[in-house]
Amino acid sequence: MPTPTSAPTPAPRVLLLRPAKARPDAARQLAAVVAGLQAGGAEVTQLTPAGPDDQQARTEPAGRRGSPDQPARQGLDLAGRCRSAWETAAHARALGPLDSVVVGQVDLALTGIVTARLTGASRVPVLFHGVDMWTMRRHLRLLLRHDPLLCPVTTSSFGAGALSPTRMGAVIPPGLDHRWREALLTEAARRRPLPPVPTVLTVFPLDEWEAKGLPTLVDALDTLHAPAADEASEGAGGAVGPVRLVIAGAGPAPGALHALIAGREHTDLFEDPSDEELARLYATADLFALCTRTRTRSPVSGESHPTALLEAQLAGCAVIGPAQGGSRDAYQRGVTGWTPADESSPALARVLADLLADRARLARAGRLASDWARAGTDPDDHSQAVFAALLGRQRS
Repeated sequence: MPTPTSAPTPAPRVLLLRPAKARPDAARQLAAVVAGLQAGGAEVTQLTPAGPDDQQARTEPAGRRGSPDQPARQGLDLAGRCRSAWETAAHARALGPLDSVVVGQVDLALTGIVTARLTGASRVPVLFHGVDMWTMRRHLRLLLRHDPLLCPVTTSSFGAGALSPTRMGAVIPPGLDHRWREALLTEAARRRPLPPVPTVLTVFPLDEWEAKGLPTLVDALDTLHAPAADEASEGAGGAVGPVRLVIAGAGPAPGALHALIAGREHTDLFEDPSDEELARLYATADLFALCTRTRTRSPVSGESHPTALLEAQLAGCAVIGPAQGGSRDAYQRGVTGWTPADESSPALARVLADLLADRARLARAGRLASDWARAGTDPDDHSQAVFAALLGRQRS
């Protein structure tokens, strides 16, 4: 008799509830999650929940972009939110049974719960992208704590720890678009002569320049021109001479940022650099520095696992991460990256002076950083982590 063959395992079916408007880092994380799911064979549909004034929710296959989303209406009352959640869930029901409803932003948690109950999904992962772990509303925190379907998902052990009083969750390290990752690795492989003046690069959304610690970085670099007797230079080999500062990110840059760097020598600002330009900036810098302040009360700021630190290392640039927050998961301390003792400019100046005094050491650290980041951002590993966190299973 012929040996019976088992039926093929059906592809897991996932619905991603996308926020109507997402910050660039959140949008990149969502794109990486979709790519990881699809790489493992999952069938992914994306849906942008409608606001109370919209006629219906919008659905689109993963990988396609529809018409521009309108920002979610602010200040909705609870009844309006419940109505919007129900209408979105009813629209999603037409998709048939689902394995997982992934909530792309914590504000959509209620919609995710209702959708899961109408579609039979057994899992509702809630993606956190940074400071939303501290800013979510009280009713969302209660939902996260008490509804068994919900599972928070963050990008670092720090983020998971910050959420642990509410609910223990999972960690998915940030993933990068395959072509962008390869572009950065290609730049790292190019050998360039060192320019006479060392370069420190920082990259962030330019309207967040204060929260990202740019004034502290500017003060610390100015300290390096001071005499060796300066308190911040003691024990760090004295002043190291001029240092070029390169600031890049999504713009436009506000007037206050322009005022901060106006008239400052060896300082360049790049608004909205192309991917090619940004990859070259990473690869030609001696050192990348991100100095984000960690504040859990208004004005809230902080980092869970900033992608820029990984991007810089992939391009062959050693890094300095914020003194606090979840950035320490993003580099090997003392090998590919360094952390100041605190958020003050003297503490940052000590680290900068020590590292910039030996550019050959920094170049070696950059090569190690590229190798480490290549292994840490392996697409297959990321896909496995996505499946484990979002579907509770290994990918096929």
